[in-house]
Amino acid sequence: MTFAPPHMPPSGWYPDPYDPRLLRWWSGAEWTQYTYPAVPIPAPTKQREPRKWLGRFGGWIIAAASAGVWLWVFGFGFLFAAIAPHARDAGPSVVSPFLLLTGAATVAVALLYTMAYKLGPDDRLSAPRLVLIAGVGGLAATLVAAPVNTLIDIAGGGTGSHPSGLALVLAGVIEETLKLAAVLLLALKLPVKDARIGLFVGGAVGIGFSVIENFGYLLEAFARGQEAGGNGIGYFIGVTIGRQLSGPFLHPVFSALLAAAVFAAARDGRYRLSIGAVVAYLGVVVAHGGFNETIWWLQNAPMSAAGRGGLLLVFEFVFVVASGITWLLIARHIRRTRRRAET
Repeated sequence: MTFAPPHMPPSGWYPDPYDPRLLRWWSGAEWTQYTYPAVPIPAPTKQREPRKWLGRFGGWIIAAASAGVWLWVFGFGFLFAAIAPHARDAGPSVVSPFLLLTGAATVAVALLYTMAYKLGPDDRLSAPRLVLIAGVGGLAATLVAAPVNTLIDIAGGGTGSHPSGLALVLAGVIEETLKLAAVLLLALKLPVKDARIGLFVGGAVGIGFSVIENFGYLLEAFARGQEAGGNGIGYFIGVTIGRQLSGPFLHPVFSALLAAAVFAAARDGRYRLSIGAVVAYLGVVVAHGGFNETIWWLQNAPMSAAGRGGLLLVFEFVFVVASGITWLLIARHIRRTRRRAET
């Protein structure tokens, strides 16, 4: 049965008697099969990506907050010293836990935040899991590396103030092997294993390792400053600056590049041994051991303290820049390779 409007109106578009959401073409005698929406469907608008956490500059915000902590602690320290200059004369000098925490972890945490911010849906790796990998991997690797390095140092005739050359060279082998083992175990169940994920997971374990290692360096620096007859804080600040500038560009870069090479060889979620992975392992081991040995040689070079300090500064700067450029070039290569694979 066909419905016809009263008085047989001329042909045209009219509200559909069967579906009020549509207009239907009236031929002048009957309804046809031709319809279109009564209200035009608006074109889809591009949704703005919601802001994540602290935003793209969250790493800088973390660094600024750390600087604020230092100003707060030192500011009140100076204030209390002015109010009661002899109030702490009877007690031992201790380093503030706020200075120790921020001094060891600020740059590393800023880098970890930036890495987590860069994660995308295709990576199948959540930010909480990345943070967990950094903490657990760094802790596990340092727990094993510290006693092994100490045993090697004792066997090589080293002391607390003068570590043996053997221990410094083999530290690259021990630490890189243990960090890689942590990466492989913690990433075993990840759904995606490619070079990009290797950069994230390896970098996270390296960051965790560097934070825990920095704690030890800073505590030792303060103790040595006290032993030398000073208040320890000056030596502590100097070591803090050095570790903040160099630490995040050593362990994280080494681990990230090595893990990227290993993950690039993975197939169907399973690790495979490849020539590229072996070359990457030998490269980071040699670079790590060479860095340690060069630092030790410069610290004990027969020259003035100013000369040694200048050479150390130049060497660390060159090494950090070279490491950063290497990481940047490989990261760009991985990004281009992934885009070609997607297209």
